[in-house]
Amino acid sequence: MNLPKNGVAREIRSYLGSLLIFFFIVGIIITFVQFPVLESNKEIVLMLIGSISASIPVIISAVSGTKPDDINALKSTIEKKEYQIQMLVDAKDRLEEMVINLQREMLQNQDTMLDRILLKNAMDFDDKDKCECVNNPDSCCNNSNLNE
Repeated sequence: MNLPKNGVAREIRSYLGSLLIFFFIVGIIITFVQFPVLESNKEIVLMLIGSISASIPVIISAVSGTKPDDINALKSTIEKKEYQIQMLVDAKDRLEEMVINLQREMLQNQDTMLDRILLKNAMDFDDKDKCECVNNPDSCCNNSNLNE
């Protein structure tokens, strides 16, 4: 017969022990319900039932395999992950805002550059019409000096 390894046997023993204690407690409660308790022992029985009922959540957590320390560790891990997610969302929002601002600046620069190009071409066109060839025909705007 192969026995389970890696702590599985310990968990099985813990599970079976928890079930045994749970059924023992249920049996005690059923016994107290079926047979009346004497008035002199009533306080002792009520104290026992109270202590048994206080230990039921611990037993149930042991039966289900969850431990309070594990649950607290998982809660803290979840809180850390939620904090990291919130930080990432904030960083993403800042990056999106930076991209929007960059696009806005690019459009403004493009408009400014287009305005400059149009103004230069308009000024060149105006200079072309006003060009006068004074004694030197080579200096006339209709010649190759315009392109320089």
